[in-house]
Amino acid sequence: MSLEARVGAFVLLGLAFLGLAVLLLGNYTFGRRYVIYVTFQDAANLAKKAPVKLSGVQIGNVQDLTLSGRLAKAELAIRKGVPLYRDAEFSVGSTGIIGSKYLDIAQGRPSAGLIEPGETVAGVESIPLDKEVTTALKKVEKLLDDLEGTNQHGQTLAENLRDTVRNVRELTANLNDLIASSKPHLEKAMRQTDDISGKLDKLLDRSNHLVASLNTNEGAVGTLLHDPKVKEDVKQAVQSVKQAAGTVNDVLARLQQFRVWWNVDERYQYNNGSDISHTDIGLKIQPREGRYYYVGIENAGLTSNKVSPLDFGKPNTVDGLLGWTTGAFDLAAGVIRSAGGVQLTWTPFYKSSTWANRFSFMGRSYNFNRNVIINGVHFNQPETDVGALTRITKWLSLGWRVDDVSTAERRFEAWLHVPFEDRDIAYLFGLATFGAAGAKARSPNNGGGTGGP
Repeated sequence: MSLEARVGAFVLLGLAFLGLAVLLLGNYTFGRRYVIYVTFQDAANLAKKAPVKLSGVQIGNVQDLTLSGRLAKAELAIRKGVPLYRDAEFSVGSTGIIGSKYLDIAQGRPSAGLIEPGETVAGVESIPLDKEVTTALKKVEKLLDDLEGTNQHGQTLAENLRDTVRNVRELTANLNDLIASSKPHLEKAMRQTDDISGKLDKLLDRSNHLVASLNTNEGAVGTLLHDPKVKEDVKQAVQSVKQAAGTVNDVLARLQQFRVWWNVDERYQYNNGSDISHTDIGLKIQPREGRYYYVGIENAGLTSNKVSPLDFGKPNTVDGLLGWTTGAFDLAAGVIRSAGGVQLTWTPFYKSSTWANRFSFMGRSYNFNRNVIINGVHFNQPETDVGALTRITKWLSLGWRVDDVSTAERRFEAWLHVPFEDRDIAYLFGLATFGAAGAKARSPNNGGGTGGP
């Protein structure tokens, strides 16, 4: 082969490779396509040649991006044969937090009709990630500023919470002193109770032998009690002893199940530039698993409901609830803020070994016949509160709450929840139950049965 032929072949081969590179890098295609246009308020860094995806499958590319008045206008080249319906949603997606952008299409319904080539449709606006992060940081910064602010008494939220916890500790210390002074007597009573229980068990064994002998005419006792009337009287007496022993065993079992918690809630209202904080204190009594009672005071320590024109809560209201817990749900009914109401709490991850009881959502509704004017505002709807709580430790939870959410005067609050278990008070409640059961057993009208709430 001559030199000229070799040079010509080399040049032709180079041109072929160059053409192939242009086709690949330029993302050219020989398939037939049709063009539609999509407008956005913000193109969110969408670029030319970005892929267009339908249900995660690429069906075209962004051919051009231009300004049309105050809108960004994207020209899409869609593969021929792929139908797009008029109610389809066009939005800017991302392959990751810092990944490349693409135009995502959520297909519509055939009944809405097809988008014709050359037609212009409006896209769905999506907020860029950097703007979302900036907005979230501003909200966190405002919340921290609000927490560092002072209330109507010149105290910060942390100082107010410390005062509340100190008062509760003083109350608990006084109760502990009372329990410590009476504990020797209580322990002596419990030892005597154990002795009585042991003697009752022995008496019960003997009564079983006695009843067995009463069923036959053998032995001295059987012969002595051959009279049917005497035999029936003895049987009834033995049955009463059995019922008394069962009552003692049931009460001793319940004594071990009693649990009591103190609950301290500090709520800080931060909407509309207000500077209001509220304190709630309550006692949760759980006699057995799945059942509890709650008594407490909300807005404790306030002397007027006109502390601020934006504060519509009544001071020193009473809570009294009977609650049931089953699975992820906690339902309670009774008195909420001195009015009838119901409350529901949902703990979605209660079965998780990692997130168990970490997150919970609450809602409650009460004061169903409300018709009152407070600070010049007329309220005639039931009060409804919703909130979410995150447990940081076993004695501290942080959350947010919206009070009176169904009205225009709804209040947004930061929420600190401090629960701690008091085993001494639980011990006292258990002994009180034991005493009540003993009084019932001694009552002449007692039928001998036992029951639970």
